Amino acid sequence: MRLFLFLVGGTGSRVMRPLIMQFASGIHPMDEAGQPIPLEVIPIIVDPHKANEDLKRTENLLRWYRSIRRTMYGESVDVTKGFFSVKISTLNDILPGGSNLSDTFLFNLGAVESKKFQDFISYSTLDTANQALCSMLFSDNQLQTKMDIGFVGSPNIGSVALNEFKNSEEFKQFSNVFRKDDRIFVVSSIFGGTGAAGYPIIVKNIRNAGNNAAINNRADLRDARIGALTVLPYFNVQQDEKSPISRADFISKTKSALFYYHDNLTGLTQSGTELGLSKINACYYLGDEVPSNPYYNDPGGNGQRNDAHVVEYVGALSIIDFLSIPDSQLLTQNGNARNPIYKEYGLANDKMTLSLKDFGIQTRLLVNKHLAKFYLTYQYLTHQFHEDIGRGFTQDKPEIQRSFLATSFFTTLTNDFFVGYRIWLKELARNQRAFIPFNLTTTQLADAINDVVPKKGFFSGSISYKGLLSALNKASQTAVKEGRFGSDKVALRLMTLLDETFDKLVDEKFNGLV
Repeated sequence: MRLFLFLVGGTGSRVMRPLIMQFASGIHPMDEAGQPIPLEVIPIIVDPHKANEDLKRTENLLRWYRSIRRTMYGESVDVTKGFFSVKISTLNDILPGGSNLSDTFLFNLGAVESKKFQDFISYSTLDTANQALCSMLFSDNQLQTKMDIGFVGSPNIGSVALNEFKNSEEFKQFSNVFRKDDRIFVVSSIFGGTGAAGYPIIVKNIRNAGNNAAINNRADLRDARIGALTVLPYFNVQQDEKSPISRADFISKTKSALFYYHDNLTGLTQSGTELGLSKINACYYLGDEVPSNPYYNDPGGNGQRNDAHVVEYVGALSIIDFLSIPDSQLLTQNGNARNPIYKEYGLANDKMTLSLKDFGIQTRLLVNKHLAKFYLTYQYLTHQFHEDIGRGFTQDKPEIQRSFLATSFFTTLTNDFFVGYRIWLKELARNQRAFIPFNLTTTQLADAINDVVPKKGFFSGSISYKGLLSALNKASQTAVKEGRFGSDKVALRLMTLLDETFDKLVDEKFNGLV
């Protein structure tokens, strides 16, 4: 399966962050038989605010993930098990040779990013009557907005500026490479500017592709299977009279956007009853009435770096859920979804501090074991692996010696990706509501998972690094007998041994996770 994932505005980048962590943990969508689905994801970040710190660190994680996965699996898509098994590609990666697109996850909005809004609409060249009309529709501050910081909570600016989307080289290339069996998902917020405006524009241009003779496979795009996550207000910002962004406006903006969406996208009334035709096959709604720790009120000039939030973690799960829905339930005819699906999400336990056990049973079955295995792997590779080099399962493997610690794979994994992973976990833990799945104050295995008391013993011994090394030795010997890994597959061998060994550990000793 292949998914084109449009990440619109700051919320799009923030939801991508936990999705990367979930994919790194080995989580896949599941088919009707309960089997993992091989998956390639093409994230496309649509945000004119390139200096956005949330965008930049998400793009870094994407690049690190792609590098790590390539070392482990090459370009294969048919991988359904193990850490980093979901393939992540840029749009440029999947295009035929000769593409002139840059190898980036960012959608090029150059015509928008470099101008003030009044210059973008050529305000100075308008006649007096049209200037007066623009002055009625847009405030002086909006006309003066330099769009390289996004649309600062103004969807009326974004809805005009983002119409350039359909004329871009990226949209043309995406349109022509799209296949009938591919899927599309759009992530956006509803209470800001870029996301609220970008979501309907992206969907409109995809559904209207049938009217564009320049697109080779326009019928496939028109009837594509499209899912969308609409994120309602979930965080708070500090009050600043000089800033155009205010928490007090979030609800009114949300209501205004919902009225537009139900007329033009979702086919639902405000009460949830069907109104008409939906352009979306599966709609996900998510928010939180509990105010987060107040974020610094930054319209964009200083980078916008928000702490990770549990709503974003849950939002990422909606993408996996969409990919698990059978094709037969996502039918589209003449650009309109038949029997569209609408979903919300609720916690099993409404608490201010959450652990992995506070989510519903479906979520726990899907993700908890994978997340636990990845965190335990992080613990081992960060705090113990360097001590084990040259003994046990690495003793007779000259390719896993001290020099391995300096390889591009290991440094990218531990110095880059794992650092970003720990920062993400720390931000989740200090936010409100807090999500603290793991004990970040210990380097040991036995008490690494919060709210779960492990059974005593690890296979035949205690839950310790010594016991883990013994288990890795046994797994390595079995792998050698089976001839599973060549000497050129060092990274894949190491990560697979850890995945399979921790799989047994979690089943035997941390079975209270689910």
